[in-house]
Amino acid sequence: MWKLILGLVLFLGIHSISIVALSLRNKFAAKSELGWKLFYSVVSLAGIILIVKGYAELRQTPTYLYVTPLWLRHVAATLMLPIFILFLAPYFPGRIKNVIKHPQLLAVAHLLVNGTMADVIVIVAGLGLYLVMAFWLHEVLFGVRAFV
Repeated sequence: MWKLILGLVLFLGIHSISIVALSLRNKFAAKSELGWKLFYSVVSLAGIILIVKGYAELRQTPTYLYVTPLWLRHVAATLMLPIFILFLAPYFPGRIKNVIKHPQLLAVAHLLVNGTMADVIVIVAGLGLYLVMAFWLHEVLFGVRAFV
């Protein structure tokens, strides 16, 4: 399990630097743009490799946190239908990308039907980071307080 958690920390941590510590990122990039990109790529790749290996190890002997009823799989499949549109929306002209900036429907649908510890750790880490960043940095990014 340590591989999965370390991989998530590396991957999500390096991807959060531009949001949390922009001045630190700019300082490193000013010294060497290529060096920063190489460091960013190596840490991201190491994180992905650790996530894949840790996830694979946890799937060999799964620990079920919850078992979902069969009908919930149909609900999750129904939730997956608009995901294809939302996933491709930023790449085509239209208003969908302006209305829905960060669709998290995919994570919620997966969380409904995947109850193993490995699945929950990966989904909650990604979704949790998004929610923390969305509320913590809402005023900085959008100019409006999250809770008015």
